[in-house]
Amino acid sequence: MKTVFFSNDRTEVEHLGKKLTELSIPCEVRGGPAAGAAELELELCIQRDEDLPRAFMECVRSGIGLAKRKTQPVEKDLPQFSCTLFAELITRSVS
Repeated sequence: MKTVFFSNDRTEVEHLGKKLTELSIPCEVRGGPAAGAAELELELCIQRDEDLPRAFMECVRSGIGLAKRKTQPVEKDLPQFSCTLFAELITRSVS
């Protein structure tokens, strides 16, 4: 049995479990309070090791687990350039 995903969000764990079941990947939710933690930590485990790649791909498709990324606008990270010469060239070529 391999752990595919863990979270303290029961809804998220159950949602992925349903998706894996639909893909014929046998799985089960396990869990209990983690040592020293105030919240319940749940694990989603698959029963067959050979299903692990497909299970991870479903995590990627669902945007959870290691695939979950915080999205930030790219524009914030890029320097702002002013290119009036380029704008003038574009305007001239269209006219």
